[in-house]
Amino acid sequence: VDSLLSRELTKLFDFRPDLLDAVFAKASEAQAAASAARAAREMVRRKTLLTSTVLPGKLADCASRDPAESEIFIVEGDSA
Repeated sequence: VDSLLSRELTKLFDFRPDLLDAVFAKASEAQAAASAARAAREMVRRKTLLTSTVLPGKLADCASRDPAESEIFIVEGDSA
């Protein structure tokens, strides 16, 4: 079945290259749309994760992505 289908599709696409271009364009559009949807889902999930965590008291989330403006304090012990 695979070889017969492959042979017939090859004949069709050799005879009608415009049809092959249309199939390729449609597949490319579908892949781009799926990629954009995946990126949008990931962004929403990441945003939801960041906004849902409430930091207690004196702690605040870092608002800058510039490393020169941000610091990390590593402390240890029970009173940290």
